Parts: sequence; structure tokens; C-alpha cells
Amino acid sequence: MDRFSRFWNLPGVISPLPSRKPLASLGALLVLLALTGWLRCWNHAEVFVDGKTFFVDPDCYSRMTRVQQVFEHPGTVVHRHAFENWPQGTQPHTTAPFDYLTAALAGGLRPFTPDSQAALDRAGAWISPLLGVLTAAFLWFWGGRYRAAMLFFFAVSPILVHGTVLGRPDHQSLLLLCMAVALGAETRLWENPSRGWALAGGLAWGLGLWVSLYEPLGLLAITLLLGVALVRKRFFSWDRLAWGAALAGVLLLAALVDGWRMPASDPVVLAYFANWSKTIGELTRMPFVGLLHWTGWLLIPAPLLFLWLGWKKRDRTAGFWFVLLLTLSALTYWQARWGYFLALVFAMALPSLLNVFSKRWLAILVFAVSLWPLTVEWDRQLDPKNTALRNEQRRDNLALYDVAQTLRGKLQLPVLAPWWQSPALAYWSGQPCVAGSSHESLPGTVDASRFYLSRDPAAAEAILARRRVACVVAYDPDRVNAVSSAILGEPVPPKGSMSRLLYERPHSPPPFLQLVYSNADFRVFLRPAGLEQ
Repeated sequence: MDRFSRFWNLPGVISPLPSRKPLASLGALLVLLALTGWLRCWNHAEVFVDGKTFFVDPDCYSRMTRVQQVFEHPGTVVHRHAFENWPQGTQPHTTAPFDYLTAALAGGLRPFTPDSQAALDRAGAWISPLLGVLTAAFLWFWGGRYRAAMLFFFAVSPILVHGTVLGRPDHQSLLLLCMAVALGAETRLWENPSRGWALAGGLAWGLGLWVSLYEPLGLLAITLLLGVALVRKRFFSWDRLAWGAALAGVLLLAALVDGWRMPASDPVVLAYFANWSKTIGELTRMPFVGLLHWTGWLLIPAPLLFLWLGWKKRDRTAGFWFVLLLTLSALTYWQARWGYFLALVFAMALPSLLNVFSKRWLAILVFAVSLWPLTVEWDRQLDPKNTALRNEQRRDNLALYDVAQTLRGKLQLPVLAPWWQSPALAYWSGQPCVAGSSHESLPGTVDASRFYLSRDPAAAEAILARRRVACVVAYDPDRVNAVSSAILGEPVPPKGSMSRLLYERPHSPPPFLQLVYSNADFRVFLRPAGLEQ
């Protein structure tokens, strides 16, 4: 037992566990990790359907197309997407770390799966929940008193669950782990500088910046400014040199592997980005009530409680959490995608926040009551109406998968399809698509929208010719027209749009298209002239 206790109390690496109850602490950790993993699999019925694997949103399929290239050709670094915005392609900001992490998991699963594609699909489905559990484990070892409450919140927060949910291979799950380690290391360096935490923090910041220069860069800037302002002497300790060296080393490796990609802005992207962003949930505003559904009622008094901690107990980390929470709340109100990091910071700030209460039972009671908005959000997600929508999405996925199988083959058949379905078609069929889910592919998305809203067959054919399209996919015209109208900022034609013509009268298409396949949800047309280009 003494050896077991010493293992859990490594100095300078993890916060000490109570040596008198190591088994109880280990049991609590395992229960909370199991809860974390279980809740992230709440959508398994939508991910695993009839022996197939479906991902949560279009970006996931784009990511998995990259992973597929890396998995099939180890050593590849994907700098260009030929599968979207056909035929020009895109030069994305996406980087290699998450690609290779997912591909490595696929390689580990390969001996236990029937084929390489199944291993790839399962790796894509499980990578984010595994990263979520790993993040939770770090938070347990980093946290002190009330770390069980912190880990419980991390397990149940709807936005944190969404960021690491089953079937969502997205770099945000890796960013959450990187930022948890980076911010955790920073607070440890403020309290008691050590070489170990300095190296961990530098590596975490570096990897986070490699994965994305958006949220991590903002968090790093705030952290550096607060460090200089609040703990200047400790901030400029000798251990900070190790931190800087680790950070610089990772950034140098990132530059060597991925390079520095700053493509010139396309005029079409600049013209239509504002319209397009309104159709993307993560880029919309999140009202304050929505923030409470992700964090709970304690977010309301949190700034005042941290001010009290900083003034009464001279707790300098209180100022750190205070500024971070205020800043991230404002950023989340502006763009919902910052909500992942707001909830993470709120989770990490909880132990300090609950220390305000003199009685442990009172702190736990207040914490439990504050979670009521989270239960409301979970109730909304599990509402039978949403279940019906998910069942409809599942049927659409199966139908779209069948469409993709008809397009598979050695012959290249560039496809024009609704933008949110194009990434899945590209992944399942291996065919390039005109539209895509990224802002870099907006020129193709705009052309696809123009095609679907067009009432002039000649204009529609000109778009297909310019884009060298061989196949056109038609889907529910009401939805296609509504989304196309929102992107173009133009009204939906009262009748006669190309999307409605192809879907409702598939056997009477314009002369340049031929119906080759249809099912309950989709119609597929071949453009013979596209085969000659």
C-alpha cells in the first residue's frame, strides 16, 4: 500500500491524493471516467447503423477523407483538398496531428476489424471519446479539492460532450486536451514553478497552436498578459525558458511538417462568407441563456466570487479564472464555437470557485443545484421530437450511402450535390465534389447553390460545364432551395427551380442530364458531356 500511495503522490507532477484512501480515490476516478465515456456514446444508435459508421457533421467526413489518405499512404501530409471545390480544390488550414492520431488508432484497430475501411471508420468514431476520457483523467490528477465535482461537470456538460462525442472526429477534441494541459500547467507554474510543468505547458501550447491558430492563439495571448500582470516574478522564472524551448520546438516541427499556409482570399469567399456563416451553428451567436445550459447557474455569480477570492484570500489564480471566464463568455456570445473552451475553463475553475464556501456540504449542494440548466438541455436533446429528427437523419444517411456506392469506381465522376452532403459523398464514393463544408470551398458551394436555384437550363448547364461535372445529385427541393437562398442572399424562385425539376420530375430532366439512379430521398443524374472532359 505504501508503494501504491507514493505512486499517486509524485511531487511536481500531479496533485496529491489522500494517502489514507487511495483505493476509494481510484474507485471514484474510474466511476467518473466511465461516466465520461458513457455519456459521449449517447448517440451510438445514429453512429452505428446496419453495420455502417456515420459521422456527426459534414466536417467530420472531410477530416476522415484526409485521414484515409494518410492511412493508405503513411508519411503523406495533406496540403490540398482535391475532393472539394472541384476542379480547383482548396488549400485548407487543417493540419497533420489529428490526421495521424486518428490514422494511428485505425492501425491499432486493424487486427480486430474485417478490413481497413472498417478500422478507419471505427477509429473516426472513437477517437474523440477517447480524447475526452484522457482529458478527464488529466483533470483528475491536476485538480485538488473538489476535483470530483470538476470531473463530474466535465462529464455531463452538453457542450463538452458534443466536443468529444462518438462519431465526431474533429480537432476540437484534441484541442480540449491540449488546452486543459496548457492552462493546468500555467496555474501550477504560477503557484510552484517546476521544470516538469514548464515542459508540459510548452508542449501543450505548441501542439494546440499546431492544430489550430484560432482559439489556442487567443487563449495563449490572454494567459501571457495575465501572467505578466499578476505574477511577474514567478512568470519570468528560469523554468519559463524550458517552457519557451518546448513551445518553440513544437512550432518548428509544425513549420517543417505542415509549412505556413496563408492562401490569398478568394473574392467569392469574401462576398458570401457572411451569408454562409449564418448557416453554420458554431459561427452563430449564443445567447446568455445558452451559456447557462452549458455551464450552469454558477456562471452568473462566478466573476464576483473570484473577485472576492482575489481580494480576501489574495488568490492570484482567481484573477486568472475571472478574466478567462469573462473573455470566453463574450467570445461565445459572438461565436458559439468558443463554448467548448468556456465550459473547459469553467470546469477547471470549479475547485477554486467552490472553495469560497466554508462548509463542504454547502459547496456540493450549491454545485448540484447549479446544474439544473444542464438537465434542461439534456432533456431538450433527448426530446422525442429530436429523436424523430435523428431517425430521419439516419434514413437520409443510409440513402446517401447507397448513392455513394453507385458512384464508386475507377472512373472519375465529379459530383455536384448539396454542400452538407458533399463531404460524405466524397468520403464514401472517392469522387470529388463541387461543394464542401469549409469556407475555402465556398466558390464551389456558391456555384452549386446557383445551379439548384436556376430556372434557366442553359445557365445551369454552363455551371456544370465550367465545373466539369459528371454527376448531379438531387435532394428535397424545399431544403436545398432554402439553404441555397440563404447562401446567395436571393429569394427562392416560386416555381421551376432546377432542384425542384430534378427531384419531382426525374424522368423529364433537361436534355444534358440522364437519370441513372433514384431511391426514396435522392435522384442521381449523369451528364454524358462531363465524361469527355
